[in-house]
This record gives sequence, C-alpha cells and structure tokens, in this order.
Amino acid sequence: MTSRQGPWSGLRGRPLGLLVSILFATLLSGCPKPHIHRFTTSPPVACPGDEVTLHWETNGPVHLESTPEVAKLGRKGGTGKQTVTISGPTTFRIEVSRVFGLRKEMTESEVLSPPKDLEYGIVDAEGQGRFTCSTQTGALESSFQLDDSHISPNVRIGQVLNMNVRTLVIRKGEASESVAEGATAPGFEGQPAQGLWRLRVPLDEGESCEDALESVDGRLIIKLQLSCPR
Repeated sequence: MTSRQGPWSGLRGRPLGLLVSILFATLLSGCPKPHIHRFTTSPPVACPGDEVTLHWETNGPVHLESTPEVAKLGRKGGTGKQTVTISGPTTFRIEVSRVFGLRKEMTESEVLSPPKDLEYGIVDAEGQGRFTCSTQTGALESSFQLDDSHISPNVRIGQVLNMNVRTLVIRKGEASESVAEGATAPGFEGQPAQGLWRLRVPLDEGESCEDALESVDGRLIIKLQLSCPR
C-alpha cells in the first residue's frame, strides 16, 4: 500500500533550524510588501495651538508617532485620518510592517510653524489658462488662492517680497500695492495669509502680451513673511 504524502513530508528528518528558516521564507514569499500609498498633513503650515489633520492609506496596520510628541497617535488601521493639535513645528512619521516586523516601510510629513518665509504664486504656468492679458487693460494678470490645504486661518502676513523681474501690482482684499522688482510691500502686514491673491504686471509702452508673458517666463512669485498671533 502506498502511503499518502503530506505537504511537509519531504522535510522529515531535517534540522529544526532549517525547518524554521523554510517556514519563515514561505511566510515572507506569500506576504505583500508593506506599502504607504498616501500620508499627508493638512495644512502644512500652522501656528502653535492649531489643529492639523493626518490622512493615510496603506496596505496594513500602521504606527504613528511625532517629534515633538503628540497625544493619541500610536497603532492605527491601514486607512484613516486623525486631527491633532500641534505645539509648534512638528514632524509626523508613519510606519507599516508585515510578518513580525521583518518588512517595514516608513515615511515622514512635516508641519511648519511661523515665523517662516515661504514662496507662493504662479509657477511654470506656460500661459495655459493661468494668465489673462489685454493691451486694452495694459496688463498681464493672474491670481492664486491660499486656503486650508495650504495654511491655517491663524497665519498672518508680515512683509511681501516681489520675486519677479518686473514691477508687480499685488492685491488682496482691500489692500493694493505697486512693488518694484525685489522690493517689499509692507501694506499687507497683519492680514490673514489665507485668501485670494491677485498679481498684475503692467505692460510697457508698445509691449505685446506674448512678450510680457515671455519676460516673466510663466512664473509670478511672491515671498510671504509669515507670523502667528501673539
């Protein structure tokens, strides 16, 4: 009579250490590699005492931690979000692991806190719907919006620096200033950084819209000196 052979029958008589190694190799080969599909903190710029929201998507349970330490992080499910309060600049870390921690993946996301200088504006727009221009109005114009995805509502403006090679008219709310190349515009001091920023480049006499757009190279950038309420 022929004996029936089980799946491990070929391992009989093998040393225990070899059996354990083969078992681990089998487990690892059938276990997907840990992967972090998404990990974000919003907003990425916030004041001490502000709330930020962490979003994550992974293929396994995660461990969240931060520097400095933020309460109620730790072990979480593979997909989720959590809102926490920061005390200042904070680095958040997420780690996902599989099979007793033998395979791991980790990444970080940083939240900045003012005082801080950051650049915002129109970058590499290539004239595709980001600019309007008319020789009748005599200007090349564009705008950008800062909202909760960029910056917290508590962040305020100090000075604004024109980073362009042209004179720039900057408008936000009721404030408007004409700012020379490389010069600052103090008139926005104390305003919330959030909101709609409008940028206008006056055309030189006889200048075409195409030449004006080429002169700014599809970019209109301003540097915002950011602060928090005291």
